[in-house]
Amino acid sequence: MRIVISGHTGFVGGHLLRNINLNFTNYNLILLNKEDFLSDNFNDKIKKEDFIYHLAGVNRAETNEQVYSSNIKINISLLNHLEKINFKGGLYFSSSLQEESDSQYGKAKKQAREDFNILSKKLNFSFYSSLTPNIFGPFCKPYHNSFIATFSHQLLNNQTPLIVTDNKLKLIYIDDYIKPLLLLLEKKIEEINFNFIKEIKVSEVLEKLNLFYKQYISENKIPNLESKFDKELFNTFRSYINHKEFFPRLYQLHSSPRGSFIELSKALSMGQSSYSTTNSDITRGNHFHTRKIERFSVIKGKAKIQLRKYLTDEIISFELDGNSPSYVDMPIWYTHNITNIGDEELLTFFWINEPYDQNDPDTYPEIV
Repeated sequence: MRIVISGHTGFVGGHLLRNINLNFTNYNLILLNKEDFLSDNFNDKIKKEDFIYHLAGVNRAETNEQVYSSNIKINISLLNHLEKINFKGGLYFSSSLQEESDSQYGKAKKQAREDFNILSKKLNFSFYSSLTPNIFGPFCKPYHNSFIATFSHQLLNNQTPLIVTDNKLKLIYIDDYIKPLLLLLEKKIEEINFNFIKEIKVSEVLEKLNLFYKQYISENKIPNLESKFDKELFNTFRSYINHKEFFPRLYQLHSSPRGSFIELSKALSMGQSSYSTTNSDITRGNHFHTRKIERFSVIKGKAKIQLRKYLTDEIISFELDGNSPSYVDMPIWYTHNITNIGDEELLTFFWINEPYDQNDPDTYPEIV
């Protein structure tokens, strides 16, 4: 089966791409670019029986009229091509709750959804759509779609977030948005219904983000993450940390004639602790997590820790020395490993925010 994605370079499209690449390895994945929408035949990228995720759109322009016209142009281009090839596959169109507003973006989305629905009945292809709530999660661009991305970026860059209107919003975490979209591929559902929508005021979200900054950044504490929303919000918040500059973090060493003492992790929620010994030139890890929060603390010996964001090429490297004990926290969707680069045995302490579950390990092998 072939899967076609438009808007794969965006926040939602990037997460969809990673999830499909991870979970549907036998599918042929085709990515649409801006140039394809300008081609008379979409550069031959769309076939009659494909499943299409149409996420491409424009929500920022110099004028509201340009927002409307740009979206209409994109959607008409796809509509015309589907009719031209007598499309018989499946199409998911991402619309927005802004359909219910008077915004030009909302009007364009509503018009497109209605047009795709009419065409699906004419050509007899499967059509799915949703009025999507405000989506948040890691890697969303600040000052763009999500106030959570903007506030997190500002706090971590010593700026003060400003609430313009303290509305109560409907929020959905990116994973909860993606899950039903993936079920469409296996025809496990016939319509999109989102679970785990959180209704919360902007000020309440900012209060939580301020607490994360105080506890995690200033006090080296893992916040209380017992609630699903708090864990997702924290993973979103920490994705805006500049890993190259922030890590590794040195521990405070308390020494006396008796020896030394170090507080490794101050966790305000459940978790699992473990340690490993590693011989010289041996590498551990080479896997990533999509939800877990994990800390590597080097206590003895010399280590190199490497990180690489899934489906990207850049490798971030840190060297840690047990003579100055320090730690690196693993960001989600970053494959990571640790190598003993010294002559003596390496002692590493690990903390992770949830006990290992063999039935749901959230651990995916991937070489850094």
